[in-house]
Amino acid sequence: MFLARRSVAPARQQLLRRQQPRRFDSHAAHHAAPANESFGPSFYVAVTTFATGYVLYRIHKASQESGSETWLSSLIRKWTPLEKVFEERNAIRTAAMEKAAVDRHLFASAPGKEYIDLKMPELFNAGSPYNVPPGSQADLSAVAAYYHQKNKEIEEQRVARMKDGKVVSIYD
Repeated sequence: MFLARRSVAPARQQLLRRQQPRRFDSHAAHHAAPANESFGPSFYVAVTTFATGYVLYRIHKASQESGSETWLSSLIRKWTPLEKVFEERNAIRTAAMEKAAVDRHLFASAPGKEYIDLKMPELFNAGSPYNVPPGSQADLSAVAAYYHQKNKEIEEQRVARMKDGKVVSIYD
């Protein structure tokens, strides 16, 4: 197997040496027959478009100089809304924007709540413990002690109800 691999490389080199070199300018040897090429339809469409536009411009200018209105101008005026319509729309929109601004100022100047309703004391520490700048959090030990005392009283009341043989649930 190794012998077969060693013999492939020299054989390939010999084949490459015997091969005629490539010439990339081989198209110079034989020329194509001259072709009769036309301009194509796009050329004629473009020329016709420019000529038609020029003729329409000259007709429009001639009718303007004579003082009469062209059919194109009358068509545009026919389908354009009157200035009165624009004034009415602008007045309605301006009134709506002023009312929205008054409402926004009303809500922005309203005082906010001075307290936050908390259902449980764990909500005090609901934020992320990472990237907290020092001194930004208050000492909440008094608040935690208050809630511990409140829970202790509720538990004592529940135990007292259980001893009496009454209701066991805290909600009853």
